[in-house]
Amino acid sequence: MSRVPPFTADPHRPTTLLVVDDHGLVRDGVSGMLSREKDFRVVGVAANADEAITKVLETRPDIVLMDIDMPGLSCFDAIQIIRSRAPETKFILCTAYEHDEHLEQALHVKVNGFVLKDEGIAGLAEAVRNVKAGRVHFSPEVMSRLVVQGNEIRLENPPKSRLRTLSPRERELLRVLAKGVSLKEAAAILGISYKTADKQKASLMAKLDIHDRVELARYAIREGLVEP
Repeated sequence: MSRVPPFTADPHRPTTLLVVDDHGLVRDGVSGMLSREKDFRVVGVAANADEAITKVLETRPDIVLMDIDMPGLSCFDAIQIIRSRAPETKFILCTAYEHDEHLEQALHVKVNGFVLKDEGIAGLAEAVRNVKAGRVHFSPEVMSRLVVQGNEIRLENPPKSRLRTLSPRERELLRVLAKGVSLKEAAAILGISYKTADKQKASLMAKLDIHDRVELARYAIREGLVEP
């Protein structure tokens, strides 16, 4: 492998970007729209994390915009590999759903940004500019679930201390309730009495520290227990 030239910063040049997503339409759409911004330059695209490693070493982008849910090597492992070879590279993760487990892993590898795809190109462009300026950028919906203490950012309620506290029966009840059915209907679906379902519901809400049906459904979707 040829030696990678040293990184040199030039505040007047456009921010160089590598777009990584396994969906071609998303990949091409994002790279095309970001290329229209005068202060951005897309230097490459990749369809998976393995390809991203090679492309980073070839193009040396300032920032890698990477989807989370891709087949093959995980984006989190790729970030650690890239950092060992190109430590100046910054990373913004993009996803449709902010699963707690994904957030925890993103914080562990110290990503520079975490953006929800429903924010669109405007939100992604804002994230790029913030990260280029040396700031950490999280979507507002994600930030509301984080705690900042000095230089440390962490989840307010880590997934290991929440979802895993539920019993199998409580988890199954959560899955059914998140589909929008009533407690009575959920009890019938699971073949348990209403009284038992009510007790399990109270228990799982206490364990998750969630006391609203809407928030309970959002939590189940976020953790991948049900499809949105």
